[in-house]
Amino acid sequence: MHEKSIQTLEYPKILERVAREASFSASKELVLALEPATSLEEVRERQAYTSEAVHLLDVQANASVGPARDIRALIARAAREGVLTPTELVEVLNTLRSAAQVARLLEKLDPDEFPLLRSLGEAIPERPHLIRRIEETVNEDGEILDSASPLLRRLRFEIRSATQRLQERLRTIVNELAPALQEPIITIRNERYVVPVKVENRSLVRGIVHDQSSSGATLFVEPLVIVEMNNHLRQLQIEERQEIERILRTLSHEIGREAEALTAMVERLAEFDLHLAKARYSRQLRCSEPRLNNEGRIELRGARHPLLSGRVVPIDFRIGHDFFMVVITGPNTGGKTVALKTVGLLTLMAQAGLHIPAEDGSEIAVFEEVFADIGDEQSIEQNLSTFSSHLSRIIEIVRQIEDWHERSRPAISGKGAHELVASSIRGSEQVPPILVLLDEVGAGTDPSEGSALARAILSFLLERRITTVATTHYTELKAFAHEQPGAVNASVEFDVETLSPTYHLSIGLPGRSNALAIASRLGLDEEIIERAREFLGSAGVRMETLLEGLQHERKAVADERFRLSMERAEAEHQRRQLEEERHRLERERVRILNEARARARREVEEVQAQLARIKLDVHRVNLTRERLDQARRQVRQLDEKLELLPEPAQSQPREERDELSEGPLQVGDLVRVLNFGQNAELVSLAPERGEAEVQMGALRFRVPLENLRRLGGRQAAEHRSRRQAPAIVLPRAEDRPEVSMQLDIRGWRVEEALEQLESYLNDAALAGLVAVRIVHGKGTGALRSAVREHLAKHPLVKSYQPAPAREGGDGVTIVSLSA
Repeated sequence: MHEKSIQTLEYPKILERVAREASFSASKELVLALEPATSLEEVRERQAYTSEAVHLLDVQANASVGPARDIRALIARAAREGVLTPTELVEVLNTLRSAAQVARLLEKLDPDEFPLLRSLGEAIPERPHLIRRIEETVNEDGEILDSASPLLRRLRFEIRSATQRLQERLRTIVNELAPALQEPIITIRNERYVVPVKVENRSLVRGIVHDQSSSGATLFVEPLVIVEMNNHLRQLQIEERQEIERILRTLSHEIGREAEALTAMVERLAEFDLHLAKARYSRQLRCSEPRLNNEGRIELRGARHPLLSGRVVPIDFRIGHDFFMVVITGPNTGGKTVALKTVGLLTLMAQAGLHIPAEDGSEIAVFEEVFADIGDEQSIEQNLSTFSSHLSRIIEIVRQIEDWHERSRPAISGKGAHELVASSIRGSEQVPPILVLLDEVGAGTDPSEGSALARAILSFLLERRITTVATTHYTELKAFAHEQPGAVNASVEFDVETLSPTYHLSIGLPGRSNALAIASRLGLDEEIIERAREFLGSAGVRMETLLEGLQHERKAVADERFRLSMERAEAEHQRRQLEEERHRLERERVRILNEARARARREVEEVQAQLARIKLDVHRVNLTRERLDQARRQVRQLDEKLELLPEPAQSQPREERDELSEGPLQVGDLVRVLNFGQNAELVSLAPERGEAEVQMGALRFRVPLENLRRLGGRQAAEHRSRRQAPAIVLPRAEDRPEVSMQLDIRGWRVEEALEQLESYLNDAALAGLVAVRIVHGKGTGALRSAVREHLAKHPLVKSYQPAPAREGGDGVTIVSLSA
């Protein structure tokens, strides 16, 4: 891409901020070398890596590469038969351990949720044998261990023994020669044990002088009786040093043989840390993953410039749908340049694989080239550029566009600019993968010539259908954007009352410079302002008046839209309240009806029992006429009582019974659930178990086949035409299923667990449970996230929360069911 434009848009500053989130130098280098990709497939893969890393930080907040270091220089030295120091071996060891930990972490991830990071983990080389060898050789402080080799262990044992014997002999000498010594101590000079002797007593101690104190009053003498013992100790220490050198050389050689694999390991760790750094930056700025296209469409929702601090006003921006050129106008300091930079910088960030600081649903086009000529007159970074430097950069941009145009397609002759642009909008030509950003195009010279030059430049870009965003103060360019197909005006708003910009960007409406209005508000003499209006000319005054009227109308429309949205929200709130009240009354009605039917059923059963007893007495006993008449009267009274009882819940009106069909049941049929007295949809059949699964409103449950009857054609058609939610009928207490208060789905696959959870929630609701426990475990968090996402959308779930720590913590979810 155009290097100067990348610098102008301050893309390197973004990389510097992302690099601060990286953990070690190798990944920081990758971040700082991150260039925007120009292939749609590559950009999509980069964005997917970042999204997976964000999700990983959501479920594993402490995910990192640990104490890994960039050991490639050490590896290269070892490959050239160089010897690594113990401290350098510790760095290699920590990096090897980090690689093993990262590989294990990525291996445990759900392949459906983290396919790219799983593949990256599989590509990390692991060398457990090197970890064991280094752990046997050095400790965390970089000291060589006795376990490094059998010879080293023996030599150190002998050194400790020789040192002990030598010190015991010296203590005896110190006691014997105490009057001749400066102090009764043992010290070391030139790696040999000595005693401090007073100068005047030198003749009393036979031995070798190794040093003298700075004052000259003390000589450090090695007594002759311990010379051989010192010699023996020094010999052992030399052999120890040689053995350590051999151990380090051998271990360094082993590391050098694995140089290729270890280098790849560091590179994979750096790549993983790169994705984590992008994810941390995304979370820090509350970014989102944009949709991508290669058709020149940009749609930013609530976009923020990532380098601005303090209160940042987000902007909405779109281009590439019905137009591919936007001309932004408005007053100075109104935010035109910031809007221009935001579009360009977010495009570069997205193509680099970074999430963008914008709302979900934003869309970014992938471009091969991004050109920016921004003078930074509002001094976001640099000073005002001269007209010649502006023109030189535009000339360079024009030449590169012409080169691309010639390479990509033959020149189209015989078409005017109007016809060419119109055909481009209809989609008959390839969209050039080029984005051009021009700040104050044509500025810095005579206004009339600058305006003409700016119009010519924009016409050139419009004819070639280059995606272009430009800012200007020229009134002629406002008219140009209004008249030309494929171009549109935009404006940054300014509050004349407070003399301050609002920084809001409006697409479709040209902006006003507000120079005369600002001058009037600041107190400039009205006579001067009126004379300025005369100099402005009638056309200019009409344009300013028209723009002012359009802005007032637009504000009125926005206010009306806001008022209507508030009224719609209030109406929706009331509708939901009425709907909840209707459901509550319906549940109450069903409860009362079921209780009445239950009482009726019990009374019917009592009457039927009495009738049976009477009839049995009639058949078994020779009754007198009076007794027989009494029995008949009782039967008549019971019959009359039966007629007064309410109809049982499982019975249907005659017209409904007439509409029940006895044909074979099929999935998708509308059926009558006899014991509930309600209609439902047949979801599945299990003839071998004599069961079927039906959907009744929000509930799905299993019922015996003998409890179902298929609805006839007329009633089924009426049921479908009504399309209203069926009443929820709660079963009788004696018909409710027995359901456990807890569902344990630990170790299940997500799909199987969610299917079992759906069935369990339905059964729990039918059983009248008000709260249940879902045991899913902690693990990687994938099953927990899936369960809670399912609960959040389930119509039977009132609320849910993690269990207290003593009852399972985040491995258990407590679910409250709707009454």
